[in-house]
Amino acid sequence: MNPSLLVTLHRDLEGLVAKDGSSLGRSPKQYALRWAIFTMSYAAVEAFFNDVLLDGESPTRHLTLHPDKLRDAGRKAGVELFTRDWGVRTRVVGLAAGNRLRWMLFRGTQEIRTYLADMKNLRDILSHGGDPRLVSNASGALWSLADGKHSMRLMGAEGFIQVCCDLAAQTVLAYGGSVDGLPDWPEPERSGLSAERRPDLSLLCES
Repeated sequence: MNPSLLVTLHRDLEGLVAKDGSSLGRSPKQYALRWAIFTMSYAAVEAFFNDVLLDGESPTRHLTLHPDKLRDAGRKAGVELFTRDWGVRTRVVGLAAGNRLRWMLFRGTQEIRTYLADMKNLRDILSHGGDPRLVSNASGALWSLADGKHSMRLMGAEGFIQVCCDLAAQTVLAYGGSVDGLPDWPEPERSGLSAERRPDLSLLCES
């Protein structure tokens, strides 16, 4: 199932009730969807890089979503990945009063590496049945909780879908593709804050 559809489903659950009469909005059932959205998206983008970079190689070899390892694998294939011009866009909590959500751009190898390290930590915690609130937040992309822990809201999971699309698009360009020839990556239905203008990526020149 497309993670983008789960974003819409998450929003559709607001105001609905379960068979036992309990509210589905802001319930554990609804919250579980954000983790499904994130883990499905993570698996998809990791599989994308493995398909592209390990074409025909041993099925026992696996590349993790780590910029340095992917860049090294790209160089072996004759392409430059995760250069200083690369960037990814996601949704983070704002700094202004009210914690208004905003789009944020992580630009360059170091910023992307730090962001993806947090995302890998979250994926690993979820994969082992741990508490996702124990995730690292060195990138500042996650939401700080009152008890000092961190979490990913729906908008963060939706933002990670955008990250996956940005990584895939820039990989296509690295292999000689053009901006005009990029496919239409699946995106959630956006309205309100999530429909605000996204930061421009220098390599994609789109918003």
